[in-house]
Amino acid sequence: MARDYTKYTVKGLGENFNKRQLVFEIVKDYVEKKKPSFDELTAIFKDEVQGSKGFIRKAAKVEDPKRFNIKMPLKIKFGVEVVVSNQWGSKNMDAFLNLAKKLKYKVSLEQSEGVEKDDSSPDIAEINNSNDKNEGINHYTLIRVYKNENSGEDNPLDQSFVFKNNGEYVLGFTLSSDGDGVIDGWHFCDIKNNIFGSAASPWGFDEFTDADEEWIEEYDSFEDFGYDENEIGGEINKMRLEFVEKYLNEKSKDNLLYEAAVPDSKISHYKVDNDRLIFEDGDKNTIPELWSDWLEW
Repeated sequence: MARDYTKYTVKGLGENFNKRQLVFEIVKDYVEKKKPSFDELTAIFKDEVQGSKGFIRKAAKVEDPKRFNIKMPLKIKFGVEVVVSNQWGSKNMDAFLNLAKKLKYKVSLEQSEGVEKDDSSPDIAEINNSNDKNEGINHYTLIRVYKNENSGEDNPLDQSFVFKNNGEYVLGFTLSSDGDGVIDGWHFCDIKNNIFGSAASPWGFDEFTDADEEWIEEYDSFEDFGYDENEIGGEINKMRLEFVEKYLNEKSKDNLLYEAAVPDSKISHYKVDNDRLIFEDGDKNTIPELWSDWLEW
């Protein structure tokens, strides 16, 4: 279930690009500097780099607009307008990075390591005073921890999933062990349109996909859905605070990514499954079908 939230910096072009922005900016820069024809451009940015959906297309001949950045066509030699694929993920990103390196672009990356504290984030007192906002909201929580055989010691977190469904959208907060600590994930699903988003922070949503996990160009913020970004970001961040306060140890409050664990005092309702302890609460139907496979062992 791990999601890749890497951001990229290109020397001379900019920083904090997501995958589709990175690809677009490099193609745009190449076009501006080389002024290639269509054949010359596609000989460099070949379809095989992107995969099955194609890399560069003439704007006038695009058959599947949602898979290309049609809002920002590039003008090449002879006045031809082309568009760039917006379908980029962990499977085809390596191929593009190798191409960028061959073209002498210096790309560096930064993988989000979690959530930094924010003075604007609500504290536990604020959470306890906002229970009325949660009335009528369905929820589902699943927690798996490694059983610590030493009595009285904390049980390290393996995976956890927390979801809330208010009938308009589903919000999710997840933690998954990577061996050294846990990786946090923040998730959103617009129920009406069946559109999904994942981010490295509560306020980091700028890429959305359909049920086939294909990028959708028309949506790049919560405002495009008619929602308030600060309201949703604050709600997901509150889910993290609630989860840590209710289920995890004291150390998690200060160092969640490396200290996440469940103390023995909180495992009375956990079931034993081999070397794991499992806790489940709420209605599993709260979560969208696309995310259901995350819960499988």
